[in-house]
Amino acid sequence: MASLGLVLLLLWTTIHGVNYFARPRKSEFLLPTSRGLALARRRNHFWDTRTTQVVLTKLHLRVQTSAWNTQHDSLARAVSSRPRASLRAALTYFYNVGCAMGLLGTLLSLGLLLWTCGNALVPLARAALLSLSPSLQSSPALLLKRGLDSAVEEAAARSTMIKPLIPGVTVPLNHLPAILLAVFLSQIIHELGHAVSAALDAVPIMTAGASFTVVVPAAFVTFPATALEALKPFARSRIIAAGPFHNLVFWCFLLLVGRIGAGDFLTHMLYRDVSNVGRVVVGIDGDSDLRGYLPVGSLITKLDDAPLQSAADQWTAYLTSTSPSAPGLGWCVDRAGYLESPQSCCDPHAPFSPLTCFVAVSSPDKGCLDAIPILTGAEEQRCSTDVDCYDAAQCVRPDEAAHILRLTVHADGQDSVILWSGPLLEVHEQVEVGILLPRFRLVPLWLHRSTRLFWDYLKMATLSLYLFNLLPLPYLDGAQFVRALLDMTFEADTGYDEYDMEALEAAATADQGVRRNRGRWKERLGKGIPVATTCLFVLSTLLALANIQ
Repeated sequence: MASLGLVLLLLWTTIHGVNYFARPRKSEFLLPTSRGLALARRRNHFWDTRTTQVVLTKLHLRVQTSAWNTQHDSLARAVSSRPRASLRAALTYFYNVGCAMGLLGTLLSLGLLLWTCGNALVPLARAALLSLSPSLQSSPALLLKRGLDSAVEEAAARSTMIKPLIPGVTVPLNHLPAILLAVFLSQIIHELGHAVSAALDAVPIMTAGASFTVVVPAAFVTFPATALEALKPFARSRIIAAGPFHNLVFWCFLLLVGRIGAGDFLTHMLYRDVSNVGRVVVGIDGDSDLRGYLPVGSLITKLDDAPLQSAADQWTAYLTSTSPSAPGLGWCVDRAGYLESPQSCCDPHAPFSPLTCFVAVSSPDKGCLDAIPILTGAEEQRCSTDVDCYDAAQCVRPDEAAHILRLTVHADGQDSVILWSGPLLEVHEQVEVGILLPRFRLVPLWLHRSTRLFWDYLKMATLSLYLFNLLPLPYLDGAQFVRALLDMTFEADTGYDEYDMEALEAAATADQGVRRNRGRWKERLGKGIPVATTCLFVLSTLLALANIQ
């Protein structure tokens, strides 16, 4: 986290520095010269303050421009012209479907929020019940051998469908750039939906731009409030739902591209599958002891005597197995030296020793030997019994309590062995492997991994924006969409912008009372739904954070 803070400090210092030196300055001359006018015209071509505004306050950067208003007005005129009537009809039908999908998304997002909130209460309620009822703690049905914390974590994992992406907590910190880029691209797709749909009703845009707050980017398009309010409720709801609908369509497009295997074709052109040889190291923790001995791009062919030459995930199966595997072949060592070696390292309570505890294959004799020259030697030293060794040799293997792992690495046509001392699960947690190697030297190993990571986050981000923006929360599309739906519901009987003059002249008090009651319900629902959703969202967030901790 300290490195992230340093990067943010450097980033925002650079942004403030660029803004200070790049912002337009007043002329030093009372009258502009011809050279000054030329420089001003050249500078305004890139940094035109008449159309673009940059607002920078502390850790918030906002860039908004009206330079694209002309293109949007041209689009509005094009779809309203008679020669393009078929295009307008197709776009209108498309965004009408988007309005229906917006209603479905609102109901679905509210249902997911309720489901998540209810299920997030399960592990906390279970923990509170166990702490308050000692009699229940003695019940064997609660699996107390694993402890209360394990039971709560398992219940949370089963019941949580929506998992928050918190870099450094729920996902690795180095995934942050891919997450931010995926979110920003999904927001651009989102805002394009609002802009194109608004062109169908000739609603102009005021500004379009992007903002950057701390580390979170955002895109936006603003419309005149009077122009939106002047529209009929259905047209207004269509514009509001167009943004989330674009995210849904984009998500379906990403699924289709993945299903037809377009990415797999490019992968095959740039990379080759080495699963029939072993596993490629594609990432390793910075604080891992293996980092200096197992560089990225290494090809691991064996774990101990278990080959990795299989399409199955033998790497994970071997390193995460709870049952010990059958002992493999041993090594031939000098019998006299082995019998005279100390046995202090075989005592689990003894201080640290550079020697490793070995046990004889044919007897319970143990001894402490230097493991490096033995376990990294040639294959001719291997044995299954003492008979396989020369006369003065003893067949031995490392004691299981020593936790010795041999990683066979293939490089430059030769195999070398790296020794690891410690739990096997740590190797699985610290080293990330794959099955692809670049076909060409100019193709980096990380390109495929980064592209797949970004692709997965892009699908997740665009679907999340579809559901999240349709929640009836303040400042989101969902609150405005619900307000437009309420306008359609409570104005359906009277007609929009139509008045019964005869009823008004007759002072129909009964009809006025009905309208007043409908107006009250409309106002109550318009205020109550966002407030209730906000409370539910805050509660769900707090419960999710509590379950993570």
